[in-house]
Amino acid sequence: MEQLYIFIIAFVASFIGSLQLGPVNLTVIQTSVNKDFRAAFWVSVGGCLPEVLYAALAVAGASLINPQSSFFTYAGFFMIPLLLGLGIFKIIKYKEPESTKPQEFPSTLWGDFIKGFTLSIVNPLLLPFWSTVLIYNTSINVFSLDNKTEKSLFVLGAAAGALGLLLLFAGIAHWKKDRINKLVNGNINKAIGWVFIALSLVQTVVFVLRYKHMI
Repeated sequence: MEQLYIFIIAFVASFIGSLQLGPVNLTVIQTSVNKDFRAAFWVSVGGCLPEVLYAALAVAGASLINPQSSFFTYAGFFMIPLLLGLGIFKIIKYKEPESTKPQEFPSTLWGDFIKGFTLSIVNPLLLPFWSTVLIYNTSINVFSLDNKTEKSLFVLGAAAGALGLLLLFAGIAHWKKDRINKLVNGNINKAIGWVFIALSLVQTVVFVLRYKHMI
């Protein structure tokens, strides 16, 4: 029962932690609208796998990264050029409204998988996030990871939570495809490009505030 409890906690933490908009979430939405749910599914699978790596690293050395350390501050800085670059790329590449019929956007499963994996693996905030979760757990002693089974269940729960949320985004985007296209005038790519730029600005503000120890 305690092992199931560990899996559920990791699942919920990952699900909630993935709620904030980011490159993978937005790409899943874009893929679901432009292509289909199947393509978005493989982006989601690729996007959740780095959770396994970063959660495992956090389990192996949770005490190595303190959430108040400079690593946590500067990890957010590296997200700024990533988000800004993705936003500019999408706006420049997709200048005209695009047709969103699935058959006009043939899906290569490997390409969709790699897209999700790449966008997630370069996210430096995943390691501090899972380190923070485990450090906080240590302070309140909700659960313990005393053996390989418990550690494995925690890591699997982290991946499952991220996958669950990404599939939820994919399902909603596919279900509301027509409404989303109407909202963005048929140009989901350009709209998401501007969202990326907005997120880079938000991340810049957060970085400055953390650098000055205001948050």
